[in-house]
Amino acid sequence: MNPVIEVASLRKSFRDRNGASRAVLKDLDLKVGAGEFLCILGPSGCGKSTLLNVLAGLDKVYEGKASVSGGRVGYLFQEPRLLPWLTAEGNLDFALTSCKVPASRWDELKTRYLAMTGLSDYRDYYPHQISGGMAQRLALVRALCVEPGVLLMDEPFSGLDEITARRIRSDLLTIWEETRKTIVFVTHNAYEACFLADRILVMSGGAFRQEIRVPTARPRSYDDPAIFQLSRDVIKAFGDEIDREALPSAIPASEPGLVDDLDRHAAARMNL
Repeated sequence: MNPVIEVASLRKSFRDRNGASRAVLKDLDLKVGAGEFLCILGPSGCGKSTLLNVLAGLDKVYEGKASVSGGRVGYLFQEPRLLPWLTAEGNLDFALTSCKVPASRWDELKTRYLAMTGLSDYRDYYPHQISGGMAQRLALVRALCVEPGVLLMDEPFSGLDEITARRIRSDLLTIWEETRKTIVFVTHNAYEACFLADRILVMSGGAFRQEIRVPTARPRSYDDPAIFQLSRDVIKAFGDEIDREALPSAIPASEPGLVDDLDRHAAARMNL
């Protein structure tokens, strides 16, 4: 494997309000190969977003090694973070200008990624004129237009309804299969991780607890029973590592047969 991301003995701590030190990243070691789709799965507060911030260069205060090669780094956040006074195309142009992408390539890049996400007819729309799902797709286009070698994604679909999230996950896989960009995708949704990834790292308490290879062939079907079974296995094997409050969102609610082994409280919360 030719790694484009290398992390070694990475440690990060914060001070709480009482001045005590609290470790959020604990001696992490990680290598991500060029073109790999890696998902980091874990409960809220386990250090996933902190790790992405370190990889993106947004957080430079840490111990150990964290390096990213292979070109520009793109970052997709949980919220679209679009500029409301600019149109969809204006938001793309702002990113292209900021990242100094040659103007001769702008039309090609915008046309390509807008078409791949079904947004070609919305260039002149403002953020308040489009749905939340469309706004997040536009944020994905913005990240891709600047031609990153590595794309970091921090639970980008967690705020969307399941139908919209399913559509955008499929769009993302189509784009990844065509471009083979290196993607590190953070989630607390086990099914999402199993559908998207080549490899899953289960994270809890600031440390990687388990590595899982996803054997399902590509291209993948969202309703593939093998993916459902793998997501069940992940939840069963690592239930102690994954926050119980995250379990209801880890399996699509349209599959009641998949929750018969969850505890009564979790099943009740899924209204099944």
